[in-house]
Formats: sequence, structure tokens, C-alpha cells
Amino acid sequence: MKRTAILPFALALALVGVLGLSQNKEIPSRVGYIDAQKVIEAHPKYADIKALKEKADSELKPITDQLKAIEPKIRDGSASAKERQDFENLRKVYADISGEWQKKINTALTPITKEIDATIARVAAQNGFSMILSANVAGQSGLVVYASPDIDVTDLVIRALSAQ
Repeated sequence: MKRTAILPFALALALVGVLGLSQNKEIPSRVGYIDAQKVIEAHPKYADIKALKEKADSELKPITDQLKAIEPKIRDGSASAKERQDFENLRKVYADISGEWQKKINTALTPITKEIDATIARVAAQNGFSMILSANVAGQSGLVVYASPDIDVTDLVIRALSAQ
């Protein structure tokens, strides 16, 4: 009988000890946000990404123009069988070329985003932030409906990137 009385006491003592240990560590609880697009566009190598996007747009423009010319007929049902076939072929060509360009852009963007992520982590640690949110994503998702401008760390991150 004494064993069963000791067990709850030992468990309660262990729980108090664990709670005491977990409260000793000071954990920063500041939350901040950034305008991710602004940070990417401020990166020194963003000009390369912009140039790739411009090349992609110039290559895709003739296809887009052809699609726009046929689209009204497709919508109102007056397109001939050949026009419908041309439209589908152009959409496929557009998707293929667009996908190739997107792969090139993503490949060029990957080292930039890795550098930005590391800079955000460093700025957060230096300034006592435990979490940095993307303002665009948080706002569009409805996760955050208001955030004080005082916790916007976009300029801090941009300055840190420029200093590297």
C-alpha cells in the first residue's frame, strides 16, 4: 500500500522539477515581419533575376499576343476547328516555354533566397526576435490582420544584406 502512495508523490515531484527547469531559460518572444518581395528586390544580385524575367517576357510576348487574338473567338464559340487547335497548341507551347524560364529563374533565385534567409535569421537573433513573418503571406492568408509598423524589420534586413 505504501508503494502506491509514494508513486503519485514521486510523479508530482518530478513534474514540479521539470516545470522549474523549463522556466529558467529565457526565450525571446518578439515577433517581427518583413516585406519579402522588397527584400528580394533590394538584393545586389536581383538585377540578374530581373534580366531573366525580361528575357522570358520578350520570348513569351509573341505567343501571348497570338493567344489574345484567338481568345475572343474561343470564348464566344465562333472559332473554327483550326483556330481551336491552334489555340490549344499555342497554350501548350506557352506553358512549356514558361516552365523552362521559371526553372532558370528559380535556379538563379535559390542562392539569393538562401542568403536572405540566413540574413533574416542573423538579424532576428541580434535583435531578439523569435519569429519573423512574411507580411504578404500573413496578410493574404488572414493569419495577421494588423501589425505595428514598429516590428517591420524589412529595412534592417536590407541594410544587413547591403553590408555583406
